[in-house]
Amino acid sequence: MSQNRPQLESVRIVRAQGGGPIRTIVEAAKSMPCGDFPSLKAGRAIPWEGIERRFVWTFEARWDVKTYMSQPFRFEFRMSDGSTLFYFPDFELVLDGDEIEIVEIKKTEAETRRDPHYAFKLWLARRVCEKRGWKFRVLTADEYLADGHLLENAQHIRMNRTAAITAEDYIRLGEASRRRCGGTMTWADAVAALSRTDDPWSRDGLARLHALIVRRYVRVDITRRITQRTPVEMTEASAIELGR
Repeated sequence: MSQNRPQLESVRIVRAQGGGPIRTIVEAAKSMPCGDFPSLKAGRAIPWEGIERRFVWTFEARWDVKTYMSQPFRFEFRMSDGSTLFYFPDFELVLDGDEIEIVEIKKTEAETRRDPHYAFKLWLARRVCEKRGWKFRVLTADEYLADGHLLENAQHIRMNRTAAITAEDYIRLGEASRRRCGGTMTWADAVAALSRTDDPWSRDGLARLHALIVRRYVRVDITRRITQRTPVEMTEASAIELGR
């Protein structure tokens, strides 16, 4: 960054009372498509605007994301020239292991470089996150969603996120896992077990498997094309349910 820019003297991170988004889509008053996604994983409606909706679907389906929030807080950067710069991150993800990742969403990498003032705020945010032990990433649609598998899989999985799961499903899945000796079964094995009719093409079994992916009870690599042979692994959370 340029030596002529003012230096960062202090920073405040301001969250909304009640723990929700600090700025809603209505307040942002953007002239682009917007809405709310009822997230099972986050336990709340997630506001989105523009291309953010597609990213929200992936956060809902990704195993490594425990929970997430849009517009989570406001950075207030107090500079050496007396000015204060404000920056609202697009998303805060809580990852497996309780690691925090702050995410900015863009269509292309070039968007982050068009406005030097905006690029400077991203640079400040990255440095502050590093000091706090947080990750900071700019996710671009042309890279993050490039091969299509992640988005396509997430689109299907999120549609069944609220499918009902019972104790019988955990038992059936546990038995299928034990038959495979090691905790990893195929996609077809899991669907057949959850179908309750041993049908590897069952729509009901598929819906239950999707719901378990969102709940993080099974782990599937959704960045790859899913086939009947895709590995499905039960997680520690599933083991806890089986032990109850």
